[in-house]
Amino acid sequence: MEQRSRARVAVIGAGPAGLCAARHILSRPETFDPPVVYEMTDHLGGTWFYEERVGTYDNGYPIHSSMYRDLRTNLPKEVMMFPDFPFDDHLPSFLHHTSVQRYLEKYCESYDIARHIKFNTAVEKVKPVSMETETGGAVTWEVISHRTCGDRNTQTFDSVFVCNGHYSDPHLPYIPGIEHFKGKVLHSHSYRCPEAFANKSVVVLGARASGVDISFELVQVNAQS
Repeated sequence: MEQRSRARVAVIGAGPAGLCAARHILSRPETFDPPVVYEMTDHLGGTWFYEERVGTYDNGYPIHSSMYRDLRTNLPKEVMMFPDFPFDDHLPSFLHHTSVQRYLEKYCESYDIARHIKFNTAVEKVKPVSMETETGGAVTWEVISHRTCGDRNTQTFDSVFVCNGHYSDPHLPYIPGIEHFKGKVLHSHSYRCPEAFANKSVVVLGARASGVDISFELVQVNAQS
C-alpha cells in the first residue's frame, strides 16, 4: 500500500497561539512535516514581548505589542497556562508581563520550536491553489513572504494557521471636535508608563481592563484623571 505523504503546515505568528500550534504539529510527526512558522519580528512572544518604543519598527511595520511597563495580568496564571505546561510554582497568580514572556520562551525551548521559526519574515499574501489528484480536487495554500533584507519566497502548504493576534491595531473612534483639542491624544496601545503624565489633567475614555488599570497608574503620579 502506498504510504500517504505527510501534510505541510504554515503558522503565521510566533506568539502564544502560533507557538502552541507549532508544538502540537511537531508532536505528530507521522501526520505532519515540521511546521514553517513565519514571524515578522526578530523575537517570539507576540504581544507579550515588551517594546519601550512605540510607532513602527525600522522596517516600517507597526510595533505589535500593547504591553506597558508595569502591566500585570488580569487573569490568574492557573487559567492562562497551557494545560500540559504549568507556570513555575513560586510565581504569584497575577503575573508581571515579563514572567509571561519568559514562560513562552521556556515553552519554545522545551518543545524545540525555535529552529522552525523564520524570524524577520513577513507574510505578504496567502492564496488558495486548486489542484487535481487521483481522488479528486484538493486545495493547497500558497504563502508568499519576504525577509527584512528583501528576499521574497513562495511555498505551498496543505494548511495554514493564522496566529497574528488581534490587539495590535488600535481603533481611535472619531469624536466631534477632537481636531480642535490642543493636548495629546494617545491610544492605550502606545502607552508605556505614567511619568510623562505626572501632575497633568488626563481624560481616560473606556473603563475596561486597560482603561481602569492605566487610570490607577496615573493616580500614582498625581495625574488628575
